[in-house]
Amino acid sequence: MSQVNPAVLSAPQQKPHAREDGLLRKLWNNPKSRYSMLILLLVIAVGIAGPWFAPHDPTKPYYEALLAEPSAEHLLGTDSIGRDVFSRLLHGTRVTLMVAVMAVSITFITGTFIGVTSAFVGGVVDSVLMRIMDILLAIPNIIMAMAIVAILGPSLTNAMIAVGIAGIPKYARLTRGSTLGVKSSGYVEASRAMGTSQARILLFQIMPNIMSTLLVYTTLQIGIAILDTAALSFIGLGAQPPTPEWGTMLSEGKEYITDAWWLATFPGLSISIVVFSVNILGDALRDILDPKSN
Repeated sequence: MSQVNPAVLSAPQQKPHAREDGLLRKLWNNPKSRYSMLILLLVIAVGIAGPWFAPHDPTKPYYEALLAEPSAEHLLGTDSIGRDVFSRLLHGTRVTLMVAVMAVSITFITGTFIGVTSAFVGGVVDSVLMRIMDILLAIPNIIMAMAIVAILGPSLTNAMIAVGIAGIPKYARLTRGSTLGVKSSGYVEASRAMGTSQARILLFQIMPNIMSTLLVYTTLQIGIAILDTAALSFIGLGAQPPTPEWGTMLSEGKEYITDAWWLATFPGLSISIVVFSVNILGDALRDILDPKSN
């Protein structure tokens, strides 16, 4: 057997690192991604520090100010039992972001494991796992999440788990496709011919080369998780009162949409701004990490 030139193995592995070095610079130079990152950083800062600066207790009712309009005392008004909307919005930022991140973490870890295992092992394992994913893909995400919450019981934790599980099939399919593409590449075949272990090929050649695709989809999945969690809370299957969560606040505000516009407006705007910013950032990442655009 003829020897394989080691240069064949090292050259392809430099490309992902070269792209990663200038990723932040490219994102910052892109006006849309720069503004979306600034908005998301502001939202994260509010989620971390906002509750400390909230002017009122988010669960304390002010019975002398029921459905009060925005004023100096209550910047965004009060709800039907006199709770300060601004304080609830600040506290709800942390709750919403935490649930979205945890749900996406469940999707990322489980979906990546299933997808990589399916593509790398192949055979019967691949067939069984992908047929299960195909069955789950036939069910819309929100319907699957509702079914899971109906089994586990309505709560914020169960909503987080349900949204995370509902996103696994698409993520597993995407990961499998990306892994198969890298697995059949020349430098992986050369590594295998040189006797490189399967674990080393997986960790140092396949995973680094599929991370750009996973990063883009994970970014977009955060927006989906926020919307799905808010939807579950809106119909009463997510966060339970008096937990200040944007979907719950939106649900409470729908009853007073004509009399107290601020109840539904500000939570709805918050959800829209965050999801829109995440999607813009995801689109920018996709363009920057696309080899054809470099």
